[in-house]
Amino acid sequence: MKLKEHFYLKPTLTVAKELIGCILVRKTSDRITRGKIVETEAYMGPEDKGSHSYNGRHTSSMDPLYKSGGHCYIFPIYGRGYCFNVVTEAIDVPRAVLVRALEPVEGKYIMGNRRHFPVVNPSNLKNLTNGPVKLCEAMDIDASINGTNLYGNDLFILKGSKLKSDEKILTSTRINIDYAEEDKFKPWRFILEGNKFLSKHI
Repeated sequence: MKLKEHFYLKPTLTVAKELIGCILVRKTSDRITRGKIVETEAYMGPEDKGSHSYNGRHTSSMDPLYKSGGHCYIFPIYGRGYCFNVVTEAIDVPRAVLVRALEPVEGKYIMGNRRHFPVVNPSNLKNLTNGPVKLCEAMDIDASINGTNLYGNDLFILKGSKLKSDEKILTSTRINIDYAEEDKFKPWRFILEGNKFLSKHI
């Protein structure tokens, strides 16, 4: 079942946690790729020094961040690729959840071809989508679909199944945001404990 608008309108920290275990789906022509979300980070808007919208910043490329929850905000990391964010809460509340890592569910060879990555060796598979740039390349997500809503048929998120009895969602500080000063210590990263596709283990 696709996640509905009311899911994305919830508080950002709630969305960041509840996205763990959900399935991100990307359809392009006759290709389908799916991945289970195993790592997220919340970015809390103008009051968060780690957020693009800190202090009310708003550029044209950031317009999707100011839309209502349920749109995607895709931004480039120059020279590396893109990052995929799920916009949350109400219109003009520029908060979002960065999807940091996926566990491949369907189309791993398609993902591998997109990344020029050999997936025939199972030991390599953990490096296929264990980072925000890697997962965007594997899922064919880039700036051309920035601002797309997540209720359509090309890019959407499915409700996940219940966590297994031995699975837990843990929190930690966010990664690679030293510029955020004291806000880099906020426990706004959520992970599926022990999953081998995490970008960084606790």
